[in-house]
Amino acid sequence: MEPKESKLGPTQVGIAGEYFVAGELSRRGLIAAVTLRNTRGIDILVSRPGGTTSATIQVKTSLNRTASWLLNKSDEIAKGPNHYYVFVVLNGRDGHPEYHVVKGDLVANRCKSEHQDWLKGKKRDGAERKDSDMRTFQPRPGENFRDRWDDIEV
Repeated sequence: MEPKESKLGPTQVGIAGEYFVAGELSRRGLIAAVTLRNTRGIDILVSRPGGTTSATIQVKTSLNRTASWLLNKSDEIAKGPNHYYVFVVLNGRDGHPEYHVVKGDLVANRCKSEHQDWLKGKKRDGAERKDSDMRTFQPRPGENFRDRWDDIEV
């Protein structure tokens, strides 16, 4: 009897993304330390062997391709010059992951400005939109963040 294939839950998807990113950083000769789940906004600390600087990484993972990534209000706040987001697409359970590396200040600025623009719009029925903590990040046409590992400065 073959084992029953179970569906990956959101927590498992997130953890898989973090470890895939840590593996990719390690493969590139960097030291990557996955933080505990209660370290808000930082999933991985990264540095060079013997290095004097480090960077922080927030990982956002989806099981399959997505047009935009769900974030929250706290992502509008820049977390420093050495903070990055790595958006991971696992491409299903058997696919090869793809990675999109984006500087944190770009994500924060875009997240904030696009949310403000969204709030200025109206609902379909003409009513005002209500604010929420949900935000999104979506690459603009012509932007390519795929495999931009060299953008991480440590």
